[in-house]
Amino acid sequence: MTESSPKLIFDQQEMNERIRIWQQGERRWLDFDDGLIQSEINLDKPELLPQVLNRAMLAGILFEALPKRILLVGTGGGATARYFSHRFPHIKGDAVDISESVLSLARRYFEFPENEQWQIIHDDIKHYVEVCTERYDLIIIDIAVEQKTPEWVFEQQFLNQCKALLTEHGHVSFNLLVEGANEFMHYLSAVRRTFKQRTVCLSLPNYRNTVVLAFNSAPSFMSPLNERIVSLEYGWGIEFTEFYQQMLIDNPANSGVF
Repeated sequence: MTESSPKLIFDQQEMNERIRIWQQGERRWLDFDDGLIQSEINLDKPELLPQVLNRAMLAGILFEALPKRILLVGTGGGATARYFSHRFPHIKGDAVDISESVLSLARRYFEFPENEQWQIIHDDIKHYVEVCTERYDLIIIDIAVEQKTPEWVFEQQFLNQCKALLTEHGHVSFNLLVEGANEFMHYLSAVRRTFKQRTVCLSLPNYRNTVVLAFNSAPSFMSPLNERIVSLEYGWGIEFTEFYQQMLIDNPANSGVF
């Protein structure tokens, strides 16, 4: 029996952006008609994250304790919030997005958690970081405009404001999407200056994305990590062994926390 073709279940043009939602079997995903999947869930398995990028952006847990409070910047369909709500229901989180329509779709089509642990915030993140009084153990920044990370994400003021929102042992996970090595190094250097070299890069084979982890203080866990990785893989359902092996390749000695 052949698998059915993807079915378009939502299609709306907004200003300069086309928002589409597709479904194929138990898969449901969001795109902006630009060739990139912005968010994806498995309707039958809310405890899983189907997209490798979403899983990779949680790789900082290798080095720090389970977060108590999370900030999602660039919510998309809210797949990560859904994942945490089902796998770690005690964790609290805030999801900020500038698009009211996307936030509405996260609730309607992607099962964004409707409980007291998670809240959706319609705001420009550049304003939110100025007025926010919360402190976060994990900030996930996943913003792309025309398939690139906006330059302002790595401006010193914004980076300083994000760092100020972290708890003592908090960290930021950036999805870095750039066009070339020079641009990558320029952005990475800005992060390393702000976070005093406490960074880790994680490239994704067959993807242009690189996850950059930046820690507010020296990581709590470094070596040995073998037993910790096995335990985390069981509890999180994420391929942390593969991510760690890639980190060892991507991060030479004395380049960040390694």
